[in-house]
Amino acid sequence: MRTLVLIDKLIDKDESLALLDDYADFIKEHTGIECEFYVERRDFSFVPTTPDSDGDLKPTFDYRQKLTKEIHGRYGDYGVDNIVVWIHEDNFTFKGVWGTAWAYTHFKYNLLLCRWDKDNSTNTFNTLFHEGEHPHDTTILKELGIDVNPLIAEHFGLPSFNYDRDYVHGGSPLFTYIGRAGYQRDGRMLKFLAPYLRRAYALRKAKHAEHIGMLTKIVSLLSTIVSLLTKKTDAKM
Repeated sequence: MRTLVLIDKLIDKDESLALLDDYADFIKEHTGIECEFYVERRDFSFVPTTPDSDGDLKPTFDYRQKLTKEIHGRYGDYGVDNIVVWIHEDNFTFKGVWGTAWAYTHFKYNLLLCRWDKDNSTNTFNTLFHEGEHPHDTTILKELGIDVNPLIAEHFGLPSFNYDRDYVHGGSPLFTYIGRAGYQRDGRMLKFLAPYLRRAYALRKAKHAEHIGMLTKIVSLLSTIVSLLTKKTDAKM
């Protein structure tokens, strides 16, 4: 799982890397998936906002699209899987939320907005974990064509299941809302989704490798054409 992490300049570098290591260990323990992080520093002192249907302030669509378009220009559709926008609480001007996830809304990425709590690493971890869990069902559906909701219901012996409502937001008595203060880490869902997530992320990586291979062939072909044209011109001279 490849994640580009855009870290607010106000966030301590060592603390952020340590928390990412902790997150990677948790994911590896419960899914067997290795996390790859590409870290960049960004200035998030100003991010334009707009209210959603609930009145919560979130980054505007244009801002998010511009941000991801720049990343898409470097990584293409499948060069990274997730983008984390990690904003220090002093710059976190979004009201009514601690984070938000947009799955496959901007290109083929999962875009995660997460608040960094400077005084509480547990809250910071839980926010990252909460938003990171949101897109799993969409990733599996988009890459594998599998709706995990009936599979989850069967596995846990339930008549029906809604991934976001019942798991991520704790609507089922089996699960606690991940964003709640004092949330205790729970890897049961990750363990169940693990084989699907491994296949989905492996497929994304294979698609990226295929894309790179095609680009390499195109560059090689263009180089050959240029070389032949150069020889032809030299021969006429």
